[in-house]
Amino acid sequence: MSVSNDDKDVQRGRRSTPHLSSPASGLRPRTVSLRLRLFAFAAVAMTLVIAERTVSLIRLHTDNLAAAEGRVMDLAERSISRYRQTIAVTQAVLLTLASDRNVIAVAETGPPSIAPDDPSGPPGSSACTTLTPVSEAFAEIDSLTVVTPDGIARCSTVPGAVGLDISSRSYIQIALRGIANIESVRRSLVTDKPAIYAAQPILAQNGGGVIAVIVGRVSIAELFPNGTFAELGPGAQAMVVGPDGTLLTAYPEGTYGMGLDLSHTVPVAKAMMYTRGTVLAAGPDGVQRVYAYARLPGTNMHLLVGLDQGLVFGPAERAAWDAGLTMLAIGLAVLIGLAVIGERLVVAPIHALADSLVRFGHGDAGALQTQVLVTELQPLAVAFEAMAHELSVRETALRNANRHLNSLASLDALTGIPNRRSFDAVLPLQWNSAPQLALLMIDIDSFKLYNDHYGHKEGDRCIRLVAQALATTLRGSDVIARIGGEEFAVLMPDADIGTAADVADRLRRAVEGLAIPHATAAGLVTISVGAAACHPAPSLSPSELFVAADQALYAAKRAGRNVVRRADTVALDGAVRIIEDDRPGGGTDAGG
Repeated sequence: MSVSNDDKDVQRGRRSTPHLSSPASGLRPRTVSLRLRLFAFAAVAMTLVIAERTVSLIRLHTDNLAAAEGRVMDLAERSISRYRQTIAVTQAVLLTLASDRNVIAVAETGPPSIAPDDPSGPPGSSACTTLTPVSEAFAEIDSLTVVTPDGIARCSTVPGAVGLDISSRSYIQIALRGIANIESVRRSLVTDKPAIYAAQPILAQNGGGVIAVIVGRVSIAELFPNGTFAELGPGAQAMVVGPDGTLLTAYPEGTYGMGLDLSHTVPVAKAMMYTRGTVLAAGPDGVQRVYAYARLPGTNMHLLVGLDQGLVFGPAERAAWDAGLTMLAIGLAVLIGLAVIGERLVVAPIHALADSLVRFGHGDAGALQTQVLVTELQPLAVAFEAMAHELSVRETALRNANRHLNSLASLDALTGIPNRRSFDAVLPLQWNSAPQLALLMIDIDSFKLYNDHYGHKEGDRCIRLVAQALATTLRGSDVIARIGGEEFAVLMPDADIGTAADVADRLRRAVEGLAIPHATAAGLVTISVGAAACHPAPSLSPSELFVAADQALYAAKRAGRNVVRRADTVALDGAVRIIEDDRPGGGTDAGG
């Protein structure tokens, strides 16, 4: 029996119905298993839950860090308050003794010969016999000493101190100029350990000036009792360091050797750069801690208090493990639920719908009466895709912000101060925000000769010492950066050219005061400084300020080094008039 062409076409059409595509088109539709879609849906849902838990953990981490920073900073503030009280008591005692008639009489008349069996003072010296009970009555004072204008210890509560020449100590030199002061020393001539001294000038009764100095060695144990820091718990650490990073005392006792140079450690270097703040960094023992640091009032000494990172972030880490285990259990439950429940509630109805469509294609008009709400999955999938896209956008923005912050916070590896990248980032920010801006360009004089003579290791040490001296001498609002091998730059917001020149000369004297030997130059390592200042305006740019300060630096070099030169103006054409600094030593060759 023959079959017509129409019948053949109908048969071909019925056979192709399940494929939902025309054979003539040559295209096969993309097919994805519904089970795979359900698993994908579960994965998206799990991702959102995990993201929410991650955000919670990050918030917990941040809150714990903020609480730890507040705790150590509070303890640092209380320790500084104790320091103020102890220093106030010491200064009051010294001031009282300085006005005591017996002390003044001995200082004016000079001591008689010292008896061999009485090291605390000469026989009949009422001043020296007065010192011992005073020292014993005040726990804040370890010893008292009267020093003559030539720097010789006349009498003391410490036997070994009598006759010592301490004229080279700066606290003696300052007190002989009539100024009471406090200073830390790397090594006491009496105890051979780091110490803190308070010096009070003794004035003649007739107003003739300073006739002697009374010196008190402050009790470090009373300044910072160990019980103060014990509340931080195990792993805590507290340190007091001098202006050069020398360790004066530490908690727990015996942690490090007194007098140890800690200037290379991150917390100490940070403390020496800024007046106060917090930092998360490894301590000298390599343990990560949350440190609070603050400069002790009236000195260049710094207090650092650290809390063990493990105690701070321990709860967050335990919460992370608990959350991970919880997510694993939930994930397994979801997968099992999808395999069991999804098969019966979703997959089976969709298969039934597919069978209905096939039967409808074969001509069964009642096959579509089966009600399966499969289309509800599409809006849900679209919603999850939108949420996933939003999370991706936020994550990308967060990563970009983190990269930007990391680039701004980069430090110079050798000195611990900001590097050229940080300087280039801060300069336009200061330019756009400060009503007046000054710039200092600093260069170590004859450094190539120093490096060639002493070697690169000593050269690196020289750069570190100079950087520390510069950082500790600057104002709190100034920003210092190492921009080259031996070149430094200082940004001074709200500073005019006079202020910049004053600070520049202090920096020059601070480096000169380091007394670093320089055999191939004038004997000591020195710096030359160029200063420039302007009011940022649309007609100018930071480059003109940089050029003016740089020209002033070259003028200082041509003037013989170890001098300060300042630019009179900042101009677009780079034409700058250089002014000599009229301070003593600021405009002449000082041997650099």
